[in-house]
Formats: sequence, structure tokens, C-alpha cells
Amino acid sequence: MSWSSIIGQHRVKNILRRAITENKVAHAYLFWGMEGIGKDALALIFAKTLNCERRKADETEPCNVCRNCLQADKLEHPNIRLVFSLPTGKSADTRDDSPLAKLSDAQIEEIQEQLRLKSENPYYNLAINNARQIRISSIRDVKRGVSMSQSQAGHRFIIVFEADEMTTEAANAFLKTLEEPSQKITLILTTSRRDAIPQTILSRCQQVYCDPLSDEELSKALFRLSGMPEDEARLIAAFAQGSYTRAIEFSDEDMKRLREDVVELLRAALRRTRYRMGMMHIIERFIAEHDKKQFAYMLGLLLLWLRDVYVYSCTNDVLPVINRDQSETIAKFAAAFPNADYATVIRASEEAIGLVHKNIHPPLILIPLLLTCRRVFLGVED
Repeated sequence: MSWSSIIGQHRVKNILRRAITENKVAHAYLFWGMEGIGKDALALIFAKTLNCERRKADETEPCNVCRNCLQADKLEHPNIRLVFSLPTGKSADTRDDSPLAKLSDAQIEEIQEQLRLKSENPYYNLAINNARQIRISSIRDVKRGVSMSQSQAGHRFIIVFEADEMTTEAANAFLKTLEEPSQKITLILTTSRRDAIPQTILSRCQQVYCDPLSDEELSKALFRLSGMPEDEARLIAAFAQGSYTRAIEFSDEDMKRLREDVVELLRAALRRTRYRMGMMHIIERFIAEHDKKQFAYMLGLLLLWLRDVYVYSCTNDVLPVINRDQSETIAKFAAAFPNADYATVIRASEEAIGLVHKNIHPPLILIPLLLTCRRVFLGVED
């Protein structure tokens, strides 16, 4: 892993690299921002860089070949301690217990596998069964480690992934560690829920906001890292709303096929006559073939497609269009409805997406939305 492997985040990378060259690394940092934008990756490359054996004082790029770099890449460096939520063990924590002491062999194997996946992809979110809290035993173990002499030269780091998952007892114990800074030990907390972290901890950290990724940064990353076609990468990037992990999740779906279903449904709804049976048949088929998550994706794709039509109708230019591979269809649609009230259908689509999460029966969401489309585009009341 290198700084260039971090997607976007140029402002944050400059802050951290400048801290390295000016020898002004803080005692504690909080990297915060939405999920899936590289907060963990930034923490890991920062720690790796400061532990690289071959790096010169005025350089900020790890060599990637020394023993320290190789250990850091595998998440096995003794100077880089990772803290994250663990499953509940066989009995309650005691002051002398290691956080792993009460876990079964199967649980430990699962944790090791999750860390392996994280080492291969720093954007990977750890998914350990029944691991929802960072308990006080983990923080006590950190404090024991801080008090011991280090086994390997370099700068020691304690990185707490999703620090908002600390229990109240764990947060209070961690606060004491923050209040007693140790030389050459840096604490980094990452979170997508800064408001869930006690103010007493926030006030003792240098807070670094990490920006959502731009559509261009996401689409380039999807194209470069997964070999995804550019038009598909652009579509997924727009849908991911700044999150790389969300974009990867969407890449597992056949978004183009879902979009085709959306356009087919819109066409059926906008037939001048005898539209009801065709529209209802498509709705029934879609609901039978797709789950709730895909239904939400479908509504999002409809919203994105309608926004593209609106943008094209205003600019007569395909460059700002996300669904660029459908530019001809979008241009024809815009020409067919030059005076449509796009604000109304876009707002109705946004409201429909909000209703999905309220467990409303999908036809009761789709039918009013499509009738709104008929009223706006065809000027008819049904």
C-alpha cells in the first residue's frame, strides 16, 4: 500500500504527509467522515510510512520492500496495534483477561480471516459475527501494551476502527490513555459517527475530516481497480454518493439490467392508452424477481435517469449526463417532453425512495409515483 493507492483525499494526505516531514505528528487523531471513503486506509498508510526502515527524514513515501513495510501491509507489525469490535466471549471480562482469551478457536480464525481481507483491501469493512462493541477488555489490553517497552524500533500506533462502537466503560478507560500521552505513540480513531463519541475524547484529538469521494475519483478507481467498463463505472459512482465501499457493493448488482427495467417501466406507464395492464404486469414481475434492496436501487436509478433528462433538457449537452451510454434515448425523451415539470417528478422519486425504508408495500410506492409521471409528462389525471 502507498499514498497513491488511497482514492482521493488529497487534502488529508497533504496534512498527514506535512506532519511527517515537519516532525509534528500529533499524539491523537480522529479521522471522521462518511463510511467507505478511506479513513482506515489513511490511518494504515500513515502508520506504515512512519515505520518504514528505509525512509529518509524528508520523505513521505514508504519503500514497500523493507521488513517493516511488509509487516505493515499484512497488518502484522508489532508497532501498529489495531482495535475493533469483537464478539462476546464465554464469560464476562475480568481485569487481567486478554480480549481474545474467552473467544473460541472458530471465532479467532474468523477474526484472522477478516484481518487478512482487510490487509488485501484497506477499504474492506470488518464483518465479524456478533461483533458490535469495543469492550473495556480491549482498551485495558491497549493500556498494558502502551506501558510495555516496544519490541521493534519505530513509531507506535494504536488504531481504533469505528471508535463510536466503544462501550461507555471502554470510552472512559480510553480517555485515561489519551490524558497520558506517551512519546512516539500515536492514537488514531476512525468513525463515520463522530456524534456518538464522547466530547471529552473529541477534545483531546486532532480532528481530521475526510471528504466524500467525487464521482470522477470513484469511477476512475472502479475502472482501474476492477476493470469495470467506463460507462458502468460512471453509473455506479454517481449512485454510490461518495463512498467507495458502497460503490463496490453496487458493482455486485447488474445495475444496467436494473436500469433497463426502470426505463421499460417508465415507458409502459407513459403509454397514451391501455397502459394499466402493461404497467401492472411489469411491476408484478419486478417485485417477484427482486428484493427490497434492489427495489430501492431501482428507484434510485429512476431518479438518476430523470435528473439526466432534466440536465440534458436544460443544457442540450450529454457531457454532464451520468447515463451517457443512453444519451440518445435521453435526448429523445427530453425532446418529447420539452415543458415537463421535472422538479415535481424528481421530488416524487426522492419521496418514494424514503418510503422504501418504512416497509410500505412496493406497489403502493410505485403506482402513485408512476401516476405522477403520467400527470407531469402527459398532462393527464388518472
